[in-house]
Amino acid sequence: QRWSIAEVWRYRELLRNMVVWGLKVKYQRSMLGFLWTLLNPLLIVATLTAVFGYIVRIQMHHYWAFLLSGYFAWNSITLGLFAGTYILAEHGSLRRSISFPSEILVFAAAISRLIEFAIELVLLIIVLAVAHHHGFPSGLLVTPLLLVPLLLLTTGLMLPIATISVFYRDTQHILPVVLTALFYLTPVFYRVDMVPDALRPWYAVNPFALLLVQFHTALYDGRVPSLAMFSRTMAVATVAFVAGYALFNRYKNVAAEVV
Repeated sequence: QRWSIAEVWRYRELLRNMVVWGLKVKYQRSMLGFLWTLLNPLLIVATLTAVFGYIVRIQMHHYWAFLLSGYFAWNSITLGLFAGTYILAEHGSLRRSISFPSEILVFAAAISRLIEFAIELVLLIIVLAVAHHHGFPSGLLVTPLLLVPLLLLTTGLMLPIATISVFYRDTQHILPVVLTALFYLTPVFYRVDMVPDALRPWYAVNPFALLLVQFHTALYDGRVPSLAMFSRTMAVATVAFVAGYALFNRYKNVAAEVV
């Protein structure tokens, strides 16, 4: 059976329950709970700070603050995309026993990760306000708005990844390689103005670059991102979501049979 996005709204209670259930399962019987979510990116940020701040010596005031401003957003995106590689197979038995739009599984995974990142973002804002800005600049106030394009972009890419993963299980092995390459091709640990002029056009078409630059602008610089760039990011994220959902909706019945 085909479902539309309007039909998905009818199952919003199921979506909510799956989000809550997913978060509970992730942290149950865990002594540190949510702290585990913070530990890995903090260790990566510490490593990158040591390598690029003290060995390569990127000249930037409070380089650690710059890394915090972008890496947590990047980590949220990558975790969401990787979840897309197994989310349908993981809930295959549920899908066969209950009739509901299978995209709810993807939406629930994306929203769960967004909630985690939102909590991380609050902590980041506090840390940067105290230790980096020594105040509360306007950019920190508007940072939560960036969660909207982040969710649209992540979900828009998770949907086709989830579809492809059903037919090609190698996706779980290929995606980390692709994301590693994108990590270096996206201004996560360096400013986009450090990129040579000849390569700037390639960064202009990278949706992750558009988003990360705005997180750096808001969190690290403390400035409000330009309306033009935010609008462009929203447009790209919306197109990604619509295209991803269209592809998912086209093949989901076949995917359900395979799973």
